[in-house]
Amino acid sequence: MRHLDELNVRISENMEKIESWVRGKAEKEFIPLYSSVDVRVSDYKIAPVDTNIFPAGFNNLSQPFRDRASVLFRDYFLRKYPKVRNILIIPELHTRNSFYWENIFVLKSILKKVDYEVEVGIVSDDFNQDRASFRSQSGEEVAAYKVMKEDHRIFTSRMSPDLLLINNDFSEKCPKTLKDIIQPVEPPVEIGWHTRRKSVHFEYYNQLAGEAARLIGIDPWIISINTVSLEGIDFDNPEDRDRAAQIADAMLEGLRKVYGEKGVPNDPYLFIKSNSGTYGMAVISVSNGDEIRNLNAEGRKRMRVSKGGKPVRDIVIQEGIPTALKWESGASAEPVFYLIESKVAGGFLRVNKGKDDHENLNTRGMEFSPMYVEGDKAEGGRSMIYSPVHELVSCIASIAAGYEIEEILREGGCKEEVL
Repeated sequence: MRHLDELNVRISENMEKIESWVRGKAEKEFIPLYSSVDVRVSDYKIAPVDTNIFPAGFNNLSQPFRDRASVLFRDYFLRKYPKVRNILIIPELHTRNSFYWENIFVLKSILKKVDYEVEVGIVSDDFNQDRASFRSQSGEEVAAYKVMKEDHRIFTSRMSPDLLLINNDFSEKCPKTLKDIIQPVEPPVEIGWHTRRKSVHFEYYNQLAGEAARLIGIDPWIISINTVSLEGIDFDNPEDRDRAAQIADAMLEGLRKVYGEKGVPNDPYLFIKSNSGTYGMAVISVSNGDEIRNLNAEGRKRMRVSKGGKPVRDIVIQEGIPTALKWESGASAEPVFYLIESKVAGGFLRVNKGKDDHENLNTRGMEFSPMYVEGDKAEGGRSMIYSPVHELVSCIASIAAGYEIEEILREGGCKEEVL
């Protein structure tokens, strides 16, 4: 990024102001226990493109970052729940993805390192056995036990937990089993993708990015991302595609004007995404409205459903930020940061040899490369060292997630319940 060094200097010079600003936000808002933030770094701006409140890639963190996460988890629990000793992790339902279970195995080890007792519990009426065993990518066994509920308390045959740690984004429905219970639940189940909207998240993010930018005297545009939402879209309907195309063309025209004013030589492009959901599903990129109007059968199919087969009807159209990061053999890459509350625990690089710098990297063919900070010893091979500007935009995204939580809870949280 052309201005990265200048931004890092400006942030370092104003670190006390930034830390005070972050503390003030944390005191007022419910910032989620943990989150992950996908960041795009171009030659002219840096901004998050996705924020997940139930991160599932702890296995991709290097050992120094796992150790840091242990300390941050412990500090958080000691401050908010000093009597907690037993933690029950609630994972995704029935998945046999060995990489996901590696994530659960590592998350357990991160918490056990700071002396918590940790078990895994399955929330599902279809799970009729007491215990199931899952194999992680490294070959470790992860045991999971059926969750039961009695007198507003959750338990398994192995544990009566003091706290439930959710690692399931509940994309389709809100889990009734985890409502109205005595134990604290972190993060709240009300903020799964059944209620979250990316448009709300990025509206809060851009507002906060503007505050932070003015605080340290930088152009807010450098750390913001233009995002417009559109409801009731069926990509199989030509009229709906035309409606989206008109908005896309207007956004592109506005971006060309801004690029000209700021001396950006690139041609603008856009990402179209489902307004809810994760795993890089229901995402396409376009450089003009006609690409939406003339979307082929494969593209329409991609935009038909998101995770869990949930139909896509609401979308966001978002400014595309090409990644300037290249990795082994020139592969496109983007950093992903993991935060405990508003503090960066660490991160890694998502690398995709089959995609160019304009495309979505969170798709088939992606690989992960460790990231380190200055002073950490890399475990061999190439590694990226993250900087203050990466930390700042990730921190702002976590605070924006807190604003989302407050809004969702004010509106009553879960509208539909199952399980």
